Amino acid sequence: MSNNRDNMVEDKLKNTQQPIPESLRPENMEQKLASMSVDEKYKRSMSQDISDEVAPAPVRKRSVILPIVIAAMLVITVGLVSFPAIMRQVEKNKSGVEDNNDPDSDVKLGKGKESYEMAYENFKSYKKSMEEIEYVDYETDVVYEDAVAESTEAAAEAETLAPTSGATYKREESDNDSSSLDFTDTNVRTEGVNEGDVVKTDGKYIYQYDTVTEHLFFYSVDDGKIKKEGSVNVLEDDYSFKEMYIYDKYLVLMGTSAGYATYSGFYMGNTKCKTYIAIYDISDKGEPELVDTIKQSGFYSSSRMVDGKLYTFSGVTFDYNKVKKKKYETYIPDIDDELLDPEDVYVYDDVYYPYYTVISAVDIKKAKVVDKMAVMAGNSTLYVSKNNIYFANHRYSWTDGYKNESGLIKISYDDGELTYDTTGSFPGYLNDDYSIDEYDGYVRLVTTYTDNEYRNANALYILDEDLEKVSVIKNLAQGETVKSARFMGETGYFVTFRNTDPLFAVDLSDPENPKLTDYLKIPGFSAYLHPYGDGKMLGIGYEADEDTGWIQCIKFTMFDTSDPYNIKEEATKVYETYQDASVLNDRNAFMFDSNDGTFGMGIYAYDYDYSWIEEDLYEEDDDIIEEDEEATELDATEQDAEELETEGNYYMVFDYDDEDGFEKLLSYKFDDLYTYSELYNSRGIVIGDYLYVVTTSDGIISFDTEDYEEVDRCD
Repeated sequence: MSNNRDNMVEDKLKNTQQPIPESLRPENMEQKLASMSVDEKYKRSMSQDISDEVAPAPVRKRSVILPIVIAAMLVITVGLVSFPAIMRQVEKNKSGVEDNNDPDSDVKLGKGKESYEMAYENFKSYKKSMEEIEYVDYETDVVYEDAVAESTEAAAEAETLAPTSGATYKREESDNDSSSLDFTDTNVRTEGVNEGDVVKTDGKYIYQYDTVTEHLFFYSVDDGKIKKEGSVNVLEDDYSFKEMYIYDKYLVLMGTSAGYATYSGFYMGNTKCKTYIAIYDISDKGEPELVDTIKQSGFYSSSRMVDGKLYTFSGVTFDYNKVKKKKYETYIPDIDDELLDPEDVYVYDDVYYPYYTVISAVDIKKAKVVDKMAVMAGNSTLYVSKNNIYFANHRYSWTDGYKNESGLIKISYDDGELTYDTTGSFPGYLNDDYSIDEYDGYVRLVTTYTDNEYRNANALYILDEDLEKVSVIKNLAQGETVKSARFMGETGYFVTFRNTDPLFAVDLSDPENPKLTDYLKIPGFSAYLHPYGDGKMLGIGYEADEDTGWIQCIKFTMFDTSDPYNIKEEATKVYETYQDASVLNDRNAFMFDSNDGTFGMGIYAYDYDYSWIEEDLYEEDDDIIEEDEEATELDATEQDAEELETEGNYYMVFDYDDEDGFEKLLSYKFDDLYTYSELYNSRGIVIGDYLYVVTTSDGIISFDTEDYEEVDRCD
């Protein structure tokens, strides 16, 4: 196209004796291209080269009548069933877009010059769908708006649920080795890929973002002693939903601009909402200096940091009533007020609402955007490996609801450079980003799908680097859904649940022939799995009634995974008064000290009596086995003394011993008893021989890890 024409002109000029005109010199051409507006670039990209081939002679009308008649007879003979597939191929040839790797899929990807047009068409189609939904059929008294609102409400609820789970702690690499002490860092999904959090440390200082007062606080810590060094008021910066990173001498803060948003149909449509990246120089903890800010379209979704490069993900859609084809700002996202070029926008035509994920790659030391990209593929589960970014989007149809498949997009990254790689698909949907994993060039994923009898079933798929299917194990745990998963090298574990908790183990050493080695059924389910030393895996989840599946309280389980062909429930502890655990909502809230095996999290305690629920259930059916009142009744005298806690929010630390099982080492009760902010934003950090518990109501409290006695506190 235009790029080829530029190269051809340059080569031709180089091979002549005439001097190259100044306007056509490569450096001047590059400068001219860089100075073009987005509109000029788009029009230039849409230009076509004139073919060197001789135009064919006009065809007589009579000569095409017979082929048309024959073609029509063939269509009738074959049947109209094949006609949509033929038309899809015709449209593909017309538009120049590519099918994904699924040969049966009619999903199209627009990139480059097609992206703007397909984005506009998606908004146009969405507007038409919304207008049809609001139609009321008075003859049948059916209000279509109510039916779709119910399904979209569920989709919106799913959109707000961030994927939860966790990985082992690793100290973040930095050019500034500020401490020789070992310390626990943010619990992350992928080792070596850091994640933002409300609390960070470098081993000498603890940095806290207080979501209540909208302040950043800086504390120095030394052998349990705590001193507040400074603070930054970020409320005036109009941020919300903050997370941060510490890299070298920089603190990076991410958030979303506050303010009320308008709605486009059922989804957010405020183009003024921005995700902000603020970079502070914290060399002087008493007076942090704001280096620069970077902003991009949409609400802050998530981020990752690798080797000083920050990858930030935000989500945005636009008001379909205001979209104008030639006004690209009405439907194209921007970064630092500059619209993304067509070659940086990728659009799928199967999204049920036009929602972008905007990606920026920022060099923290240079405070500069290295690369950027936007993908319109619906709301997606995000998974980031050491080399690639994956988006898995459960597809939706306005007529059929959620489809029995998900799309998978692969984007490679290297030192801030983003490259679209490929796309594929798989049946069903992912529970979270722990249900997908990249290992040795292969992508392994555990999915829940609907079988031919419309029952839930589960499967394990292995894909190659092109996202083509290599192997599959299907029809696992029919009628149940995946609740958690963990891939550990050549072995995969996942938990499904309906009434009981089957833990499956899969041998993945041969990607072409994965083998289900064992499964273990116990009541309840583990919603979070964490490696715990050699041959062990910790499960944190909920106890449930084995007959009814009714979820009751928090339980810990230690699995013996030393033999994948014979996994065992080594120990289980049911905490009948514990109703919630922060790790089950946010993996970053989990503290694990690999030096001694202790782990901590926020716990909400409440002495809840489930007997009335079970009595009501059993009264309806005399055939169900009568409940064992002694087993379900919460009698304080029969519980272990360590389980008894008055109602409220706590930070707790536990240990595990092969002989004695689970042991509670610390139970610190917060002053702010009931708020979710206190529970989910509390963090525990081990630095050397001391534990620092960071709270929003009590500041920081330190404990000696020898006996867990309080050492110091600082508001």
